[in-house]
Amino acid sequence: MKAIVTLGWILLALEALFVAMLFVQRNMGDDAAGRGMATGFAIALSPVVLIAGALFLWGQRGGPAPVLWLALAVIYAPVGFGAVTFARGTFRKIDRAAARAQFGKFDDHHLDAIAHAIDRYDVATVSKLVAEAKPDWTRRDRVDHTILGHAIHRAIEMGAPPASAEVVRVLLAAGAPPARDVLSPGRTQRSVTDHELVYHVYGHGEQGAPVLDALLAAGADPNANDEDGRPILFSTYGRVASLEVLARHGAKLDALDTRSDYLGWSPLMFWVQLATWDMARFFLEHGVSPTYTAPDGKNLASILAEVDPPGTQYYGPDEAHHAAFVAALTARGLSGLLPTAAAAAPGTSAAAPAEPDGEPR
Repeated sequence: MKAIVTLGWILLALEALFVAMLFVQRNMGDDAAGRGMATGFAIALSPVVLIAGALFLWGQRGGPAPVLWLALAVIYAPVGFGAVTFARGTFRKIDRAAARAQFGKFDDHHLDAIAHAIDRYDVATVSKLVAEAKPDWTRRDRVDHTILGHAIHRAIEMGAPPASAEVVRVLLAAGAPPARDVLSPGRTQRSVTDHELVYHVYGHGEQGAPVLDALLAAGADPNANDEDGRPILFSTYGRVASLEVLARHGAKLDALDTRSDYLGWSPLMFWVQLATWDMARFFLEHGVSPTYTAPDGKNLASILAEVDPPGTQYYGPDEAHHAAFVAALTARGLSGLLPTAAAAAPGTSAAAPAEPDGEPR
């Protein structure tokens, strides 16, 4: 008991020192709430430390035993909280590591060897192994990836080197079919798009573009839809780099939206509605009609009037993208579609509207 009480005094002293430091801490932040946060915490915690200290002293000087235990509970609470937080963090790390260890684990020694080479982005070894014996392209690892799915998963991970896309090309050249379900036969807790291969890779932007190119060259469908049947041209996770890949492989770039609130809209109309000018310019320059009118009566001119009112501005890259879009319209003799101020000053435009609700990932 003596050790517990002694440690209690040490903890109480440290807690009092911490509160005192909060009082003298230089206030920082961009607003009044942020600048006064340290002082606010100090004011809130001071009574707690004082009451805990008074109860602790009373409990040791002949007060009731419950008072002493209550004081110890308050004093030790930060230590307990820290221990619980540390333990939870450690268990989460162990759990994540255990989950990662399931990727690339096949009930087949040959596939395991290929998977290990894929994990090292070792193109030469992967080429050698698939040449020695034809892999079972349909067998899945413990997370339901085929060997091609495992290679794709590694290739679109953040920070994956260029060699990762080459590994995918090697497997495709060896006969791996780019089936839509190589990452999963159905929706998973990891992602609702795993079972739609082209859509899933398309959503990884520049990182996924080389892999998408390889898949489409091997026969995957460039006119893929998302899991709700909507053309992937309307996915807000797409990027110009991915659109360029689709265009090279013959995608139908004037496909119409199937979502109820944008029903029958063209991709050009959709991206102008979002004021995403680089995407809108892509569709304009690839032949999507700027004069098309959707079933709801909307067209490019009416949408521009809503999202690009005179007097508002973009800055940085957004301003440059808008200026390029206006220049593309003007070059086609379509400056009359622009609001008057935007037509006169290509650098102006409206602030981008919020991303539409319900876009899946």
